[in-house]
Amino acid sequence: MKAVYILSIRNTVMEHSASWRIAGGIGLRVKNESHKLSRLIPKFHFCSVPLFREEPLINWTYTDAVLFTAYDLYRSHDYWLDEVVNSGSTLKDALVNLGFPKANSLVIDTGVFEIETKKAGISKELGIDVNIELSKAQIFEAYELSGADFFVAPDEIILPLDGPERVKEKVDIIKSNLIDLLDIVKASKTIAVIQGHEQEIVDDLLDFYRENKIGCLAVGGVIPLYHYDKELLSKHLSYVRKAAKSEWLHIFGLSRMSLLPYYLQQVKLDSVDTSALTYLTAGRKYLVGLKPIPVRLVDFDNCTCPGCRALSKEMSTRSVEFFANLYIHNVMTASLESMKKYDTPALRDVQTEKESATQVKTEQRNNNESGWMTAEEALHEKGKNQ
Repeated sequence: MKAVYILSIRNTVMEHSASWRIAGGIGLRVKNESHKLSRLIPKFHFCSVPLFREEPLINWTYTDAVLFTAYDLYRSHDYWLDEVVNSGSTLKDALVNLGFPKANSLVIDTGVFEIETKKAGISKELGIDVNIELSKAQIFEAYELSGADFFVAPDEIILPLDGPERVKEKVDIIKSNLIDLLDIVKASKTIAVIQGHEQEIVDDLLDFYRENKIGCLAVGGVIPLYHYDKELLSKHLSYVRKAAKSEWLHIFGLSRMSLLPYYLQQVKLDSVDTSALTYLTAGRKYLVGLKPIPVRLVDFDNCTCPGCRALSKEMSTRSVEFFANLYIHNVMTASLESMKKYDTPALRDVQTEKESATQVKTEQRNNNESGWMTAEEALHEKGKNQ
C-alpha cells in the first residue's frame, strides 16, 4: 500500500493582574536583536486554525515568542493564506494587522520532525509508505514569506543507531543548509541545531556555528534519544549546556509537562517549545501547576488569569470560546511554572513519576503509538465532533 502526499508550492506564491503580566513578559534578549525568545515558546496554529487569528488569541501577551513551521504553511488550505500571499505582505505583518503584538517574536521551524514522525507512526505499522516531501527550496520560500524574527536552520535528525558514515552525511547536510540559509537570513536571527549525541560531533557543530556567528543554538533529536537511552540523553544535555557556555540554548521536544523543570532548571537550558499545551487543551485538560486534570473537576473562580475569568461551567466545553480561554490558562500556567524553583529529579526518574490516568491516555493518543496526530489535526477532529 502506498499513500503519497505532495507538498507543492502554493499556486499563488510567490488589563491583567501583576502576577499574570509577569508571565507574559518572561523573555531574554538574544545578542543585539530587538526581539526576544521566551522561556516557554508555544506552538501558534494561525496557518490553519482561524481562532488563532481572532480575539483573544491574536492579542497574544502570554509569552514573548510563539512558533510555527513551514510544514504548517504548505499543508494548510486556509484561504486567508492566499489573501496574504496575493497582497505581498509577510505573515508577521498580516498577523500584526489583525492585532498580534509587533514586539512579540515569531519563530519559524521547518516542521521536518513532524513529517518524520508521521512516516514512523501508525502508517508504518499498517505497512503504508507515506511519502511526504518538503524541499529546502520550499522551506526557504516559506521562511521568506513568514517575516519571522527567528529562523531555525534546516537540519537532519541524527538517530542514536546511525552509523559513522550516515552521521557524517547528515552533519555535512546540516552545515550546507546553514550556509544556504545565511544567504537570506542574518546570523543573529538564526537558530542553529545541534544534532548527534557524541561529544566530537557536538564540538564540531559548535565550532562551525561560532565561526558563522550564529545568534542562538538549539538541541535537536531529543525525543528519539529520550526513548533510546534516558541516561545517555541526560549526559548529552549536560555536555551541550557546558560546551555552549553562555550562549542561548533552546531545546526542541517537550514530550510531557513534567520535563519542564528538568530542562529549564536542572540542565539550565534557556527555552523550550511545545505543542503539548495544544493537545492538553484540545483534550479539555486544565493545568494545576504542571498536572493536567479534566475541566469538569475545575472551579474556574480559583484562578484569576484572563482565561479563567472568561470561563464558566455554563459554557460548552466544545466551543471555540472555551478552547481559546482554556488554552490561555494552560499557557500562562506553564509560563509561571517555568519560573518556579523545583526539586528536579534525574531524567531517568521523570518518566516513572506517578501521573494521572487521563494524562497518560492523552500522551498515548498524541505520540507515535497513535500515529503522531498533529495539533492542527486534533483541533480539526475536535471541530468535527461538535
